[in-house]
Amino acid sequence: MKIIFKGSFERDIDKIRNKELRQALDVKISQILKAENLAHITGIKILRGYSHHYRIIVKTDKLTFRIGAIIRDDSLWMVRFLPRKSVYKKFP
Repeated sequence: MKIIFKGSFERDIDKIRNKELRQALDVKISQILKAENLAHITGIKILRGYSHHYRIIVKTDKLTFRIGAIIRDDSLWMVRFLPRKSVYKKFP
């Protein structure tokens, strides 16, 4: 699976200062890189009303963030990384 990081995703990551959340994101990204298909990614779910838009959960003890992703063919675009409450306002 080919993974593409959009500029908005990278800007969202640059704003994160919590080390625990950064670690959880690194673990999730490494899991995605190693995954052969979608079944090997934990916390992934297709968004209702869309055929290619997904959300991937990244959790710590106190924070819950979402990765907004678009998956088509053999490519995965990571578009946004935002808190649970605001991700659905900005993605898709």
